[in-house]
Amino acid sequence: MAMRHFKISKILTYSDIRSKIRLPNRIVEHMIPMMNGQHSMNLKVVDSRSQKWKLLYYTRPNGKKRGPVFTAGWHGFVKAKRLQVGDEFTFYGHQVRAADGQLKMKYMIEVKRPSMTFNGEPLTSDVEYLIA
Repeated sequence: MAMRHFKISKILTYSDIRSKIRLPNRIVEHMIPMMNGQHSMNLKVVDSRSQKWKLLYYTRPNGKKRGPVFTAGWHGFVKAKRLQVGDEFTFYGHQVRAADGQLKMKYMIEVKRPSMTFNGEPLTSDVEYLIA
C-alpha cells in the first residue's frame, strides 16, 4: 500500500483570521478517505514547535458557502500565534505506521510571515519565532 501525504497552502485573509479559515477545495480529495462518510472530523494537529492543537475540520455540505473549513479550535490557534492577514498557512498530512502496525494520518500546521531584511530583501519567518 502506498503511503499517502499532502501539503495545502494559502495566504490568510481577514475572514480567515476573524472567523474560520476557508481551506482550498483540493484538500477534500485528501480528507475523504478519513471521513468515513461524515461531514466533520476532529483533528489533532502539531505545530513546528511540537505543540498539539485540536481543530474541527468541517466540509459545509449544506451551506451557501462552499469549501471546507477549520472551525472549533481555529480561533484559539489564531490568537495564540498572533496570526495576521497575509501570513502563509500550510497544512500537511502524512501517513505513519503506529506502534500496533496500523497506518494512520499525522497532521502538521505551520504559518510563515513575509517581511524584509534591513537591505530590503524578502524574508519569510515562522510565526513561532516572532511571538514575544
